Amino acid sequence: MKKFFIIFSILAISSNAYAEFKKIKKKATVTKPEIIFPIPKNLDKCITNMYVNKITNPVLPVIKVDAPSGYGLDNRFMFALNKFENFKRPCGGGNVEACENVKRVILDWAKADAAKRVGPSDHEGRHWNDTLTVNLWVASPMMAGYSFAKQKISVSEEDDKIIKDWFKKIVKKNQHLMYELKTYKQGTQAVGVPRSAHNHALSSAISHMQLGILLNDNKLFRKAFRNYENAIRYQRKDGSMPIETRRGGRAMFYQGRAMNALSVIGIIAENQGYDIWEYNHKGKNFHNIVKFFIDFTENNEIVFKYAREMKYPGPAKNYKVQDLDTRSSSNWGWLYAYVTRFPDHENVRRLKQWSTNQSNLNNYQRKIVFNFENILKRNFGTSSWTVVEPNCHFTR
Repeated sequence: MKKFFIIFSILAISSNAYAEFKKIKKKATVTKPEIIFPIPKNLDKCITNMYVNKITNPVLPVIKVDAPSGYGLDNRFMFALNKFENFKRPCGGGNVEACENVKRVILDWAKADAAKRVGPSDHEGRHWNDTLTVNLWVASPMMAGYSFAKQKISVSEEDDKIIKDWFKKIVKKNQHLMYELKTYKQGTQAVGVPRSAHNHALSSAISHMQLGILLNDNKLFRKAFRNYENAIRYQRKDGSMPIETRRGGRAMFYQGRAMNALSVIGIIAENQGYDIWEYNHKGKNFHNIVKFFIDFTENNEIVFKYAREMKYPGPAKNYKVQDLDTRSSSNWGWLYAYVTRFPDHENVRRLKQWSTNQSNLNNYQRKIVFNFENILKRNFGTSSWTVVEPNCHFTR
């Protein structure tokens, strides 16, 4: 009887979470216009000092997007983002001078009509890489930075309009939500999965969500929930993400990036008053995706049967050696959000147990434990897939 009651309770909780998510997906509204990520009251975890100035750290507009047609993005925008982060991160920590520079840089880019995509509008490789370049390295980080700036400094109506019109233009021009594309067909392990669950589509969804908050546009704000739902719903039973884990030596690299995108959507929704973390579809939820990642670190062979498909692995040609950088927020940022929200979940208890006795851990386990032990202590150098600095804006 007790076992039956526990199962019934779990099913009831899952059903309620599913119903609540469906309601949010259809009816959620922007409750805090222009506040994408609030600047924390407690800045102990945040970068607050600006170590560069506009003379030594110019963030010059890059006018046209020109990504390769094969693997890779237009790295000129990554270099620009790395410079912009020198202002954006301390602005996110409340530094007024940094926020003035954030506004100045964005206004310069807007007036220059920068990040102009002139490539094809179809779904060939160049289109995929151009759109991700803009969403990942321009639209999302600059909109988050602008939200920080508006929390600390005044912006004239004229400048505000120029900036918002430009944001709207680049987000619309680089829309890649993949709703119109059919599911993957035979010949891939992602067969039957909607393409809107792809990490590129999630990145575009984040840009739409942020734009919706800046413009107080509920329809734009809600778009991301469809992509979030599909990514959660179409995971495998073991928690692996079919589109991402096909990718050779970067299978877990891309699963981690998709997990970061899901975390960003969850946090932005949370900042507007909506809890979507517990969305559950027949036992498939974010916890299960996290479990697969942790299972992988303990037994890396579990991803080999998926990774051997070698779909666009980039430089990581050996699927038996997974490319995970200990220092990269793109690989581990999600962990900072997850652990501080679910400290008592069995997934986190496993990491706590590993942390107390590290003598028998393998290299992947040591990487995840290193990040686990540095939550609330360590800042990352860049924050492309996390949009903002995880230690400051992901943790609770």
